[in-house]
Amino acid sequence: MADRVQRLANRPLSERARDALLEAIQSDAFPGGRLPPEAELSEQVGVSRTTLRAALTSLEADGVVSRRRGRGTFVNAHLLRSTMRLNRLIPFTALIAQCGHEPSVDPQEQRFATVPAAAVEPLGVEPDTACLLVRRLLRAGGEPVIRVSDAIPLECLRVVPAEIREADSTFTFVALNCIAPVDYATAELVPRVAGETDPTGLGLAPGEAYVELVETHFSRDHEPLAFSRVSVNDRYVRLSFLRRDA
Repeated sequence: MADRVQRLANRPLSERARDALLEAIQSDAFPGGRLPPEAELSEQVGVSRTTLRAALTSLEADGVVSRRRGRGTFVNAHLLRSTMRLNRLIPFTALIAQCGHEPSVDPQEQRFATVPAAAVEPLGVEPDTACLLVRRLLRAGGEPVIRVSDAIPLECLRVVPAEIREADSTFTFVALNCIAPVDYATAELVPRVAGETDPTGLGLAPGEAYVELVETHFSRDHEPLAFSRVSVNDRYVRLSFLRRDA
């Protein structure tokens, strides 16, 4: 059993332990979906039991595992494939990987324009506000699955246009280029039907159904930083939320 979980180097341990455990779970490393006892598992990963518990608590919060007092920790296999859980602020590339696909991102597109009408109210700006429009196409195993369109008011940028740095996610882009990182986001799932030209790049036929995630990203001071429309081809992945009794 010693080779089931990748041992960790000197990195932030609870997050790295979580990543190592998730990778092991996705590779079906635990027979019957049951993880070893904490003492054994912490030795395999190379962390303390306190750090291991923090990693397991994070996986439990995402619904990846269930911990049953007196019985152990079990993998929730039905949540591991095909659905992307939106409980945490992590990039879609990581969620695609959690679904068992190889993620990739096409070169970023960006241009300056006035704020889109749909973003005016969520961002709390005037209709003629200048903003940066950023678009990304994400793939799963080479297949187009997610089109992300971000609108970021220029007043939220902390760099001049020539110094804007590209990123593979909205969260990373905002952290690199804006006055503050994203602390939280509000999201709405909206059913859509593809038109002749929208959404671009996803290979959807006119009239085909897809899902759009509409998000507003906020700083820790509750200031809106960016507005996103995320179009999802759910033939490959599905968006999901975990609901449980508090």
